[in-house]
Amino acid sequence: MSRLKNYRQGVAMIFLLTVLPLAGLRAQSFNAGFFGGLTASQVDGDQYGGFNKLGMTAGFFVNREIDKNFYWQLEIKYVTRGALESEPEIYFYDKTVYRYIEIPLSVNYLLDEKYQFELGLSPEVLLSYAHYDGNGQTEPSLYPDNNRFGLSVFAGIVYWFVPSTGVGFRYTYSAISFRETQEWNNPQYRGHFHNVLAFTVNYKFKPR
Repeated sequence: MSRLKNYRQGVAMIFLLTVLPLAGLRAQSFNAGFFGGLTASQVDGDQYGGFNKLGMTAGFFVNREIDKNFYWQLEIKYVTRGALESEPEIYFYDKTVYRYIEIPLSVNYLLDEKYQFELGLSPEVLLSYAHYDGNGQTEPSLYPDNNRFGLSVFAGIVYWFVPSTGVGFRYTYSAISFRETQEWNNPQYRGHFHNVLAFTVNYKFKPR
């Protein structure tokens, strides 16, 4: 019941953060579109390294001009993150999978109608988490506790090779640890942080 309650709270927060900013647009001119692509991720704070965990991301966005070439953008998206370490020669396999709903909000700059530079914050809700070893999925009761809500920062670029279609690259990093830091008795231990690269194809509808 507690998980269901947390899930409902997350959905309510996503709805409010998405709908309230859009309500102020009314008949004002704005752009909208959608995107999808792949992620490569790792977790800073575990004993592994490398962007070995492949995943996916997809969502939609709306944006509106603030000033010439500057505009804000609001998104809602689904993304999978995690970490993967595999050493077949010693029969070792360890993978974590995190599934999130994110609500990125950014300030963007458009150069020459082609190069979109972005910088922003992204509140997020953890939908599910799983851990796998060489024998398959680990018993859920053995999973560590992860924070239900989090916050990330990101920067990226989109190249619009035609007015409606572009390819994007985004780097995202956890602004706060997504797992309690008390799990290790080490004063220098800062916690666990998602470290994610995303590659997307973006489509923009005709502006109103």
